[in-house]
Amino acid sequence: MMLALPLSSQDRLAEIWLEKVTTQLKDKGVEINFRVNEEGIRIGGRLLMEGNNYFFDTDEMKIWYDGTTQWTLQINYDYDELYINEPTFEDQLSINPYLLLNNYQEMFTATDGGDKNLGGLLVHEVVLTAKDNAHEVESLYIYIEGSGKLAALHLLFPDDRTYKIDVRSMRSGLTFPKSTFTYDAKAHPSDEVIDMR
Repeated sequence: MMLALPLSSQDRLAEIWLEKVTTQLKDKGVEINFRVNEEGIRIGGRLLMEGNNYFFDTDEMKIWYDGTTQWTLQINYDYDELYINEPTFEDQLSINPYLLLNNYQEMFTATDGGDKNLGGLLVHEVVLTAKDNAHEVESLYIYIEGSGKLAALHLLFPDDRTYKIDVRSMRSGLTFPKSTFTYDAKAHPSDEVIDMR
């Protein structure tokens, strides 16, 4: 049950909960194993992130980003395609919503949603609402366990699509070699390279 606190107190409570999560994401590197559910399609994967650099690994694609260049390897049955580009921050958000957590103050207003039951797990909900319509994500619902562990993210888009990410496990305080965030053609050959830079 949520207490009837003044709005500023509720906003401050949201900030306290968010700080528990963002501290883990900003402090060195993080490894997150996740499952995405978008309109009935479920995909499992792993994210390695350190600062603004990241590596996504799913059955369908692998994405490396070294702070400037992004390599997206799409894995198909017949052949693999590699796309190379230099994405804007907005482009990155559609691929790596965890970046929103590190930069939410600039684009979103945080409000406290209180305690919730998420599939039998007691979590605390924080709702980020876009300050304007210029962003692809309209709202971000963040579910945090009492320990501060991120449990789930639910993204709501202006066209009413919902993108749900369940965090299976999360380790923070890690250090990754720079090569983790750079495409290695020898280790991951592709049949076709599409350079969009």
